[in-house]
Order: sequence, then C-alpha cells, then structure tokens
Amino acid sequence: MRTVIEEIYRQEYQQQVESLGLAYHYELIDAQAARIVANPPERALWGVPDNTTGRKLFKLVEQLKRYGIPKREAQVSLSRMSAGGGDQYGSYNMPAAEDGILKVIVDGEEKHARRVKEGDPILLMSNDAQAIKDWVLQVFRDASRKKKEVYFGLKREYMNYDEVFSTVITDVRYELAQAGTAPPSFMIMRPSSQLIKMITDPPRNALYPAQNLDGDIFSDISAALGGSLATASSIIESKNGTMLFEAPHGTAHDLYLKYQETDGKEAHFNSSALLFAVANALETLGEREGNDPLVNYATQLKEALIDTVDAGIITGDLKGKTANPDKEQIVDMQGFLDAVEKQLAR
Repeated sequence: MRTVIEEIYRQEYQQQVESLGLAYHYELIDAQAARIVANPPERALWGVPDNTTGRKLFKLVEQLKRYGIPKREAQVSLSRMSAGGGDQYGSYNMPAAEDGILKVIVDGEEKHARRVKEGDPILLMSNDAQAIKDWVLQVFRDASRKKKEVYFGLKREYMNYDEVFSTVITDVRYELAQAGTAPPSFMIMRPSSQLIKMITDPPRNALYPAQNLDGDIFSDISAALGGSLATASSIIESKNGTMLFEAPHGTAHDLYLKYQETDGKEAHFNSSALLFAVANALETLGEREGNDPLVNYATQLKEALIDTVDAGIITGDLKGKTANPDKEQIVDMQGFLDAVEKQLAR
C-alpha cells in the first residue's frame, strides 16, 4: 500500500504540495492515531486506509471537538487479545496470487465466497476459543486484583465472529460465579465507544480489553495523551503463564544516534516504561513466591517513579506536559534515574 500511495504522490502531487510549502508524511497507523488526538498540526488531512479504524478516530475526534480532552487524572490500562483470537497479527495475510473466486469453507460448509483479482489483499482471521477464554480470565483476574471496572470493545453488531468473544465472556463470568469468585463489573461496547469512553469520559481506574489492532492504536493514543509513548509499560502473558515485561515503545532512533555521536555523553532516553516494566516483573515474582519484601519494593519503585515526575523532574519528551510546567526540571536519562533513586531512598 505504501508503494502505491507514494508513487501516486510523487507522480501527481509532490511538486504542487511542496510549492505550497506543505508536507507529506507516511507513518504507522498507531502513531498516526496518537498524533491526531494528542499532537495534531494546525491544519492537516489524514488518510486512514483501514475503514474501521478510520470510523473510530472520526467518532473520537467529533467527541473531542464537543467536550475537549479531560484532565489526565485517570489510570488507563489496556488488555490486548493478540494472535489466536482473530486479528491482523498472526493471521493469514497476503495478496491474491491470481484472478478467481475465493471461498471460505469451515468443516465442509461454505461460509463465504467472492471474486478477487490478482494482487487483491486477503486477510483471514480466526478465533481460538481457548485462547479467548484464557485472555478473558486474565482480564477478570487483573481487574479484580486491582479493583478496576472493565469495558470490553467488540464489533459483534456487525462482525459475526465477535459473538465468540461475548459468548466466552458470559461463560467465564458464569464459571467464576459458580466457583464463588465474583467477577468485576464490566460492560461490552463497540470499540469506537470504548475509545471515546477511555479518552473523553474515563472512570478513575478502569481496564479496557480490546482486540490486538484496536489495543495497539488505543495504547498509543492514551500514552501520547499522558505525555509520551515512553510512559506506557506492557505485560505479555502466554496461555501457559509465561510473562514478558517490556517497554513497548520504539527505539527512539534519533536519540540513539545522538548517544552514539557524543560517545555516550548525551543520553536523553525516558526510562519510565522500562522502570515500570521491571517493577511489574518484580511484583509478579514476589506474588508468585510469597515474597512480601520484594512486592513492597516493587510498589515503592513505582511510587518513586510517579513521585519523581510529579515533582517536575522529567526528561525532554515530557516538557510542558506536567501539571505545573513552570516548575519542571529537564534532566537527561542519568539525571532522571538519580532522581528516582533519591525518591526510593526516602
């Protein structure tokens, strides 16, 4: 798609755009969504090739025009259902090899057929009921442990396969109730409504479970509104309980080049997401082993990180985005780590 877009731009529009002093940019859809909401230019035309994502962003922007962006006082947590639950990642995705008729046959029954031409994009999504159930159990477990409201985002009104998700959610809720475990309060809504709820009318403490592509986009939007993509930390959990704690943002290539050019003397990376990931990992390890001192240390590390930013000691990517910009103190990565260490020692 990028090849086609940029070929059309170069052949038909580049000269005219540049003569007007305008610019053309191509970026990943999650980064584009974050920029639309959190840091838009004064005037811009946005091309969103994914129709469902485009609708969500359009509805969100209309709500933001009407109500504005609320103060950043809510804690936003997202749970993404990744490969195995039906989405772009981990599914069948390729162009058609030739002209013809594409049929989808499940257990010998023809479910769908349509004509395709060579090069047409083909995306097939599948649902693994057990993977979905494991995900829903994780959602309810985390929400109960941290006392969070749950807002699921599903397309079940117009995507038949999403009925599988709502059926599993109901089944898990019933199983938990039968076992004497009360599931947290939850709602099921369309992803567009879920996004609007998360950004324009968030409860104090909520969890937003979404399918993988929606979650990818929503997490970038919420992190950007919070100040920086470097403030979002991630936990990935497999069906067998193996967990990965990470900073899901990109590699900040421009900052890395500066780090190399100065022989390591200028390091302006924001280590917040990585610190939070370490704290989450230590907390989980402590809970699994019944190690209360380790759990307490992990909690204190998170609090020290939050208190450091609250005190106005920040890296450059958060400049002007704290509650009191006039009292901000911009530091490099080492200065930020030193400040967190001082908070931790208190």
